[in-house]
Amino acid sequence: MGRLCGKRQTISFTLYTDSYLFTRQATDLSFGISWKELEKQPDDILDLAENIARKKDLQLVICIDEFQNIMQFGNSDAFQQKLRSHWQNHQQVAYCLYGSKRHILRDIFSDPSKPFYKFGDLMLLDKIPESEWIVFLCRRFQDTGKTLLPDDARLIARLADNHPYYVQQLAQQAWFRTNDECNQDIVLSAHEDIVNQLSLLFANSTEKLSSFQINLLKAVLSGEKQLTAKDTLEKYQLGTSANVVRIKRGLIENEILDDTGEELSFLDPMYKYWLQKNFFKK
Repeated sequence: MGRLCGKRQTISFTLYTDSYLFTRQATDLSFGISWKELEKQPDDILDLAENIARKKDLQLVICIDEFQNIMQFGNSDAFQQKLRSHWQNHQQVAYCLYGSKRHILRDIFSDPSKPFYKFGDLMLLDKIPESEWIVFLCRRFQDTGKTLLPDDARLIARLADNHPYYVQQLAQQAWFRTNDECNQDIVLSAHEDIVNQLSLLFANSTEKLSSFQINLLKAVLSGEKQLTAKDTLEKYQLGTSANVVRIKRGLIENEILDDTGEELSFLDPMYKYWLQKNFFKK
């Protein structure tokens, strides 16, 4: 798997080899490239993985995380077109392009006007099921000589809404507070501490929202499904149905809400909790 490192002049590869049936060895290979030389022959870099794969008779998979950040590049469409013109001809390298901002990735691969339109299969991953989190968390606590009961593992997963980052952060904070056996009070205390640590960030983000956006968030938190219905528009002072569409689009672009096609949901479960218990409660 190849990855671009912090310095733009360096490319680093981690090569995995299975030398024994149950032994996996990793080898790091790093080399420097002059940026001046790179500017002269940019096509060589784009074809580097394919050339290595052909020479070594390998099948490679290149994984690029947070691929949606390509939209922030100068003249992004031209760069995307250049990438595709090379990658679509590669026979021994497959590309796994993924990221955390679903709506941007959907635009990159589903917009007919974009270079990466239908470049490959588009997969929208569901959250890791609660049942799998329970098994994983209990086992990880057990591996360190501590006990986490299934009910408390379930509580961790639910408080974090099965969000991978927050599940692991909450579990870690609960683990730090546990001597021998974790319990509900420890989990709840760890959860409150995480939310309190983020409260200033949440408050600053909320101050930047318009009154219409805040009203829509309140409607979503209240479980309203028909946001453009007349009663909902009046109850939450949302204006017109067209205004709701604009508000919703803005909240999605600001990565506060996500539209799964069935309902609107909060991307950050801790922010959702903070709004419910701190902002709207006041």
